[in-house]
Amino acid sequence: MKISMIVLLGCFTQLAMAQEIPMFIGTYTHAGSQGIYLYMFDQQSGDATMYSSTASEHPSFLARSAKGDMLYAVNETGDSTAALSAFTFDGDILSFVDAMPTGGSYPCHVAVSKRHPLAVVSNYGGGSLSVYRLGENGGLVEKIQHIQQEGTGPDSARQEASHVHSAFFTPDEKHVYVQNLGTDMVTVYRVDKTNNNYRLIEEGHLSTPAGGGPRHLVFDEHGKNSYVLLEMTAKIAHYEKNGENWILVDTISINEDGFEGDNGAAEIKRSADGKFIYATNRGDANTITLFAVDKSGKLERKKVYPTGGEGPRNFNLSPDGRFLLVANQKTNNITVFERNMETGELKDTGKQIEVSTPVCIVF
Repeated sequence: MKISMIVLLGCFTQLAMAQEIPMFIGTYTHAGSQGIYLYMFDQQSGDATMYSSTASEHPSFLARSAKGDMLYAVNETGDSTAALSAFTFDGDILSFVDAMPTGGSYPCHVAVSKRHPLAVVSNYGGGSLSVYRLGENGGLVEKIQHIQQEGTGPDSARQEASHVHSAFFTPDEKHVYVQNLGTDMVTVYRVDKTNNNYRLIEEGHLSTPAGGGPRHLVFDEHGKNSYVLLEMTAKIAHYEKNGENWILVDTISINEDGFEGDNGAAEIKRSADGKFIYATNRGDANTITLFAVDKSGKLERKKVYPTGGEGPRNFNLSPDGRFLLVANQKTNNITVFERNMETGELKDTGKQIEVSTPVCIVF
């Protein structure tokens, strides 16, 4: 009987440990933040426990390696200290490995390939891309490319120059799509490997609606539909692939009908089952919007939710899909929503994580 009890307690302990997973939060460090925060997130209760912090200057966007043993952060500064930093993570401790300059100001996004030893950084201020080769251990080996984009857009205040905002690998990892808010352009690069040397080679581009300012995008699992989030107009531009060409199917607002005020669309993500898409809007809205995706890929706006704070930036879904967490930059809090797996609908749990200027959440 005692042995059975010991085994049972051991099972409960393992289950409790499995429920808790690491969650990294990137911040701006001008208002007292230390840098990167590691929390343990309970996927059963939605509770989050502060575990540790790691010093890093303005780590505004984070990405984990496919194995999860590396964490990468852009250091979003406007001078020569702008960099990509790499950290090891052993499941317990986050340790700094190295950093390399981006060669462009205000880097705001990093994408890490699951298939190739590559990381791509978007330099918003410099309007450029920095491409890095990663070592077998995940460390930064060298910067192999610096791609400068040029151009302007119709909004003379926001689109006076090139502003590269993000880069995403396609589901098959053969291409990288780069969003430029300043030029209303999505540029398509092919990932080329010749004699074990990698380069991004430009293959084409998509023109997005004028004055929209493309910020981020998501693909469906087959790469047949893409959804570009337009920051300045708070709309999603839905494209469908026809042969080698992308056709603009529709644009849909992430705001409620009749909304009047300033926009600042920030993040777009797709649920793992592909049935739902979510997008945040800052400005005067401070909302996150749920869209249903039908079999053809068309979006239907279902519901708009207040985010429980101001300046909702990045958000993320827990790996099991049961929770969605939104980083409210201006009010120093992360709101924890419970998510209905069948309908995609969100319910505010009332649980808040207090963090100084949170802007990125990564599991």
